Amino acid sequence: MSSVKYLYQLLLTLVILLTAGQIQAQLSDLHYLPPLKQGTNNGAIQQQLIYLSTPETTAFTVNAYRGTATTPIATFTISNVSPGVYNLPNGNNNITLVDNNHTGIELTDAGLRFEAPSGNNFYVNYRGRSNSQAASLTSKGRAALGRNFKWGGVPNLGSENSKSNTLGIMATEDNTIIDLTGYDPNCEFRVGNDRAGITADTYQIELNANESFVFETYIGKSPTQAHEDGWIGASIIANKDIVISNGSLNYGRQANNSNRDAGIDQPVPVNRLGKEYVFIRGNGNSNGWTEFPLIIATANNTEIFVNGSTTAIATINEGEYFEVPSSNYSSNTAGANMYVRTSKDAYAYQCIGGSTAAYTQGLNFVAPVSCLLPDTMDNIPNIEDGAGVNMTGGVTIIAASITPDANITVTDDTGVVTLPSSTAVVGTTDWKTFYIPNLTGNVSVTSTGPIAVGFIGFNGARGIAGYFSGFDNAPDVDLAITGNNCLPGAVLEIANGEFFDAYQWFENGNPIAGATSSTYSANTAGDYFLRVTRGPCSYDSNAISVYYCNPDISLNKAVDNNAVTDGDLVNFSITAENFGYDPVTNLVVTDILPNGLEFISATATTGSFSYPNWNVGTLNRGQLETLNIVAKARITNIYMNTMTHTNTVTNSQDQTDSNITLDNPSVDVLVTMIAPTTIITNRRITVRVNKN
Repeated sequence: MSSVKYLYQLLLTLVILLTAGQIQAQLSDLHYLPPLKQGTNNGAIQQQLIYLSTPETTAFTVNAYRGTATTPIATFTISNVSPGVYNLPNGNNNITLVDNNHTGIELTDAGLRFEAPSGNNFYVNYRGRSNSQAASLTSKGRAALGRNFKWGGVPNLGSENSKSNTLGIMATEDNTIIDLTGYDPNCEFRVGNDRAGITADTYQIELNANESFVFETYIGKSPTQAHEDGWIGASIIANKDIVISNGSLNYGRQANNSNRDAGIDQPVPVNRLGKEYVFIRGNGNSNGWTEFPLIIATANNTEIFVNGSTTAIATINEGEYFEVPSSNYSSNTAGANMYVRTSKDAYAYQCIGGSTAAYTQGLNFVAPVSCLLPDTMDNIPNIEDGAGVNMTGGVTIIAASITPDANITVTDDTGVVTLPSSTAVVGTTDWKTFYIPNLTGNVSVTSTGPIAVGFIGFNGARGIAGYFSGFDNAPDVDLAITGNNCLPGAVLEIANGEFFDAYQWFENGNPIAGATSSTYSANTAGDYFLRVTRGPCSYDSNAISVYYCNPDISLNKAVDNNAVTDGDLVNFSITAENFGYDPVTNLVVTDILPNGLEFISATATTGSFSYPNWNVGTLNRGQLETLNIVAKARITNIYMNTMTHTNTVTNSQDQTDSNITLDNPSVDVLVTMIAPTTIITNRRITVRVNKN
């Protein structure tokens, strides 16, 4: 984006916000806090409170409701100078944190919702702590309501009896059907005292308005990979609007270590995500345990680019995640930054350290940067209060580069705070960052341009983090397919027919040359979105997938190393993806290894494997599954120093594969003989041949 265009964008942002009727995410007249679960009673959080704050100078009323109750459990009168404080019962109070008996079942008396009858907007910030852990969660208000989510957090490593991961769901309407899918099949979820009460590969629940349900994957002292990270990226799909919160209570970042803290947050649905993120480093040390972003893909073939690089650091598929190494921060000190861009909309979480200690990490769900970020965050109440314990607190700020530093004002209880020099963000000229530590009392940040604000703090072993920023409520750019539902003949257009100043269509994250009208006739299967412009601001639509009318299975094979030595292990990866509109049934992928590649083992993301056949079963539209095969390379002709083995995979199914999408079913592996060594002793020649 040119600097001239961006300046024009910033000057008119306020006009666009007023005319488009924007509502910033955390600032809302309605908030939901689904209940969550900790591993052992009070292991992560005991003392708890909720802060209600607002930029409004005239006081107004906020009512808090528990579960399905229609009578408020508490009522508050708040204003900008008088935040509300809701002190909750300690520990597993079955309101914000549930005990075993309230886990894995439908609940009518758990979770909270906050409403302002007057329609005034306010923030809701939950804070909790125990003797050694602390956590913060900021409600996203109405922006949190949606029907398609991913379970998020960071891998929970180490061995300690209280470690667990949690997902809380609240419904907003009666007869809401919710499906949890896409998690590691070895994941187990608690029901009551049975830590493995749910073992099915998918799970469905039905909730009425304001009812809730809590999932827990309990780790304990015997961690498994499935419980450490197999839940990350699982899909939560509902037929009506729901709200979720997620994370880990407790979680650790060192394998074989009992270090732990608490990290939770509330994400928004898939349709409110973005592709550009700026992260600001906290106080963690340089070992990378507690300072890193984590990206979760919502679509296949999502490329991740860091700090302006044109080469992707990783490519991940729907439901997969990638930890961006902390070495990509601009330095190892607090306030360093990192720019991450994805080719398709993705979830972005940040593990952030309250101090250099490995057990003071926090978790933030991070908003994408855009011109619709608010220009005011007023306020973070009592930034030092960690639910009854004093914490050293500070804020991080992402601001538009074109905004003069002098136009950004930070205040706390001491008055206006001297702003440090801003830090440029490598890879983009649009944004800059600040880190301001050691703040006290109520903290506000104002600017003449868009900003995103987070806070971090620590006290001894306790670390805490929170993110106060907007998830823009852009104009309605939902896409629909008209004409045929599949190719050929599928036409993409805006569902409600809304008109904009300019249009640009994208396929699989790349702009389509010449596709600059409000409709687009797709030619190939893939993921499409539309970037529209109204005035100075651009907005991305939801992504929509287009498939072929005829069955089309795409097979792709890759190898980790195509030049090895006799006896080495070789890892093959085979993916099968359905680009057809209808499901493919009884799919079997066959990989007969050539002479010279000895089968060792195989693992598959779905179905079963009995050499040489991978019995996938049914593959739905857009579904991608993976088979990993380990083989040992051999020289099969002793008279040859090198041999090339070609490994080819084939597929069969009930339907005829149209093969519209080109397959890549073969890879070559060059195998080299280990050179023998010759030793002469006592006029006798001994030949030693190295063999595995």
